[in-house]
Amino acid sequence: MEATLKTFNTQKESTLSILNQLHAFLLQGEGLGINIDSSLVNKLDTAIKSLSDDNLKIALIGGFSEGKTSIAAAWMERLDQSTMNISQQESSDAVSVYNVSNGLQLIDTPGLFGFKEKINADSSAIEKYKDITKKYVSEAHLVLYVMNSTNPIKDSHQEDLHWLFRTLNILPRTVFVLSRFDEVADVEDINEYNENLNVKKENVVNRLKDLINLEQDEAYSLSVVAVAANPFDMGTEYWLDNLEKFKQLSHIESLQAATNEKVASNGGVESIVVEAKNSIVRDVLNEELPLAIENDKKLGQEVDKMLDVVDTMKTKLTKTQSLISDSRVGLRDFVTSYFSDLILQVQGTDLETFNQFFQREVGDGGVVISSRLQSEFDRYLRSANLEVKSMASSFTQEVNHFNDAVLGYGKQGVDLLVKSNVINNTSVIAARDGIKSIAGLVGMDLSNLLKFKPWGAVKAANAMNGVFAAVGIAFEAWDSYKQVQKEEKFQAAVKEMVNNFNNQRTELLELVNGDEFVSKFFQSFIELEKGVAELENNLAGRTEQRDNFHKWRMTGEKIKQEFETL
Repeated sequence: MEATLKTFNTQKESTLSILNQLHAFLLQGEGLGINIDSSLVNKLDTAIKSLSDDNLKIALIGGFSEGKTSIAAAWMERLDQSTMNISQQESSDAVSVYNVSNGLQLIDTPGLFGFKEKINADSSAIEKYKDITKKYVSEAHLVLYVMNSTNPIKDSHQEDLHWLFRTLNILPRTVFVLSRFDEVADVEDINEYNENLNVKKENVVNRLKDLINLEQDEAYSLSVVAVAANPFDMGTEYWLDNLEKFKQLSHIESLQAATNEKVASNGGVESIVVEAKNSIVRDVLNEELPLAIENDKKLGQEVDKMLDVVDTMKTKLTKTQSLISDSRVGLRDFVTSYFSDLILQVQGTDLETFNQFFQREVGDGGVVISSRLQSEFDRYLRSANLEVKSMASSFTQEVNHFNDAVLGYGKQGVDLLVKSNVINNTSVIAARDGIKSIAGLVGMDLSNLLKFKPWGAVKAANAMNGVFAAVGIAFEAWDSYKQVQKEEKFQAAVKEMVNNFNNQRTELLELVNGDEFVSKFFQSFIELEKGVAELENNLAGRTEQRDNFHKWRMTGEKIKQEFETL
């Protein structure tokens, strides 16, 4: 028993290892965007859990007086059945199930003919028996079919044999055991033992050919052994004291060898692997893998194109940075000279010429200054912003083309890139929808960016009424100034306006020279630069993803080759 159990556990661990590898293979493929049927993963999960909890199941089939329990005890090398320490898990008129220590489960079933012998079975009882027996026998890794050595197979057993070995298909897992062989042969004489065993084996083969149409290849691999669980009826106590003699006469080692071989070759766990590999080869490797390979090739070409686009965009962004620097220099020079000129002009005015200066350079509500600033900022910013707008349009077209190509490869193509993070909201969706801030930045309202208003109120004497209140100087009609000899108040107003211009020049220069200049006036450039950089990073990750796909593909090809050699 120990050798058989060890073989089973070794095979079990090997099978679990293969199933876990197959499970990991499917999950890896799913992560790479391969269309994996979830039922296939669930089936493997179930198989792994079931096999992990599985014991070696031995089904005993035979009549009630064939000595099945004695043979099982001898096979387990537990001759004293009172110390077998087996717990009955389930019992009925049809089947008794025992849990034995060391991961072994015995399923004792009389066989259909034995069931009929035990009770006066009607058709409904027989069908119930078949259902119960089928459940347990079908799950057994090993079947010991115990026969009477004098007349091993009777014509009356035909229905039972056909149902067991054809309907339930347990022949590959069955060892035929000739019981009480000491009654038909001298088990002490090895030659006579072998001679009688060959005769009985030939008899079993011929009877199976007659009753279930045994094929020649089945006959060749048929396992038939002969044992004497209690040689010469000497009793358990005698044989416990003479174990070596018992092993020699019982020939139980031939049964142990046969069961070990059966478990190694037809223990049932191999079928789980075969079924799993068959499903993977059929559903994944034959159908999904070729499509994935073709899509991987096409997507690789599209990604290479996008990498070229990224390189081109980076070159253009670098050139645009130069344009932005030029616009900063131009605005700095303009602001400096413009407000210097305004200061010089206002300082050169008097009561007679101020109105002309005001209308020409300031305007009601500061409209002239506002318009001049807006025009100059637009002029200096336009070149760089238009370049960004052109780049963004080109970038959007390239990304749209990329998206169309990916969608053209179906769900698998999209998954191959989505799951490798090549497609994401920042790098593709934003670019596809266009960088919305671009259009608004050309022709923007500069006043929203200026905290200080040069044309804000400059208070003068309360008595002065305001034709020019917008610039903070309360004047009455121009002709009234001829009558008002308050030159000192006029000079104070001019001084305040000069301070106003100085403050505005300082503020604008801080804006132009500050760190926020690009973010305030070229937000589109920042967004585009960010999108290009992120797309570059994600496309770079595509190389690793393709390497992983190729490794996964090679694993799949190996699984396919292994399956084809089974």
